[in-house]
Amino acid sequence: MKVMKGKEVVPNIYIDVDGVLLTNYGQPAPYAKEFLAYLLEHYPDTTYWLTAHCDGDASTPLRDIGFLFDKETIELMKKIKPTKWGTAKTEAIDFNKPFLWFDDICFYFEKADLQKHGVVKNWIEVDLVEYPNQLRDFTFDFPRPVSQK
Repeated sequence: MKVMKGKEVVPNIYIDVDGVLLTNYGQPAPYAKEFLAYLLEHYPDTTYWLTAHCDGDASTPLRDIGFLFDKETIELMKKIKPTKWGTAKTEAIDFNKPFLWFDDICFYFEKADLQKHGVVKNWIEVDLVEYPNQLRDFTFDFPRPVSQK
């Protein structure tokens, strides 16, 4: 991670909804609340939605999926900042700052953007089918972003 004036640069955290906070069956992912609590405790100012459920409006994910979660999780979700992008989610990523992107799918054109910047490892593949407790595991062993080249 880059260091500035003796302090770590706080990375941006980008999170998807489908396949990350929701399972493939449209149910809340195991440990979604704990994962969000961890993110927003450690990265309160740099956690962003990176999902089709948010097109520049942070209230849209709450409208779309909030009814599936308890009140505490909804309050956490209200703290997540919006992003806006067109075709590729990578359009919303600030490549000038360290980041982690939690998503179940990275399309070839998005992976090409990550490769161009030398940060493919900053895409954290979430696979709730193979690893149903993966969100919990992230709270115990949180990934660190690789520096941009």
